[in-house]
Amino acid sequence: MKMSKMKPYLRHMGLLIGVSLVFISFLFFGREQGTYDILITSGLLIAFLFSMSILFGKGGIKTKLLWMAIVILWAFINHLTEPYIIDHSYRIYINENKRVLNEIDTLLMQKKGDISVLNDSVIFQGQQLSRDEIIKLKESRKKLDVYQIYKSENGIYYGLWGFLDVRLGITYLPAGVEPDKHYRHLAESWFR
Repeated sequence: MKMSKMKPYLRHMGLLIGVSLVFISFLFFGREQGTYDILITSGLLIAFLFSMSILFGKGGIKTKLLWMAIVILWAFINHLTEPYIIDHSYRIYINENKRVLNEIDTLLMQKKGDISVLNDSVIFQGQQLSRDEIIKLKESRKKLDVYQIYKSENGIYYGLWGFLDVRLGITYLPAGVEPDKHYRHLAESWFR
């Protein structure tokens, strides 16, 4: 069945499904980057194909204009709500992993100096971590499904996803540390 010969109802439903997938994808942005990538890519592709079938298929000009106005309105609403939905995805991650995150925060904030947990290596200066603490940090990194945990004097960064020069993550800032302007507050002492 060719796209242009589909019933109008199927074309419109296909467009709405594509738009919904894009909208839903942002709920996975901060916690499941692979799922986010699949949902947004398939949603955009489906929305594009079905909007083109509406635009170039059979039907009245008023119907075509109405559906293109719906697409433009959707893009505008998506643009306005995207940052809030993305923030909510990070909050979901924090809530799902609160116990482990609090344990790491408590452990690391007691230590002086920088500490980095990257894959299976823990890098620190001096004798600040015991063997049991190193094992706990490695296990916690795996439980949290983060590629990096980095503690500095200002806070703790949890790298959720990274590729080339793009890094997505959350930062724990203890009481008394003032966040920079580029941070967005998520919950309690958590920022992105």
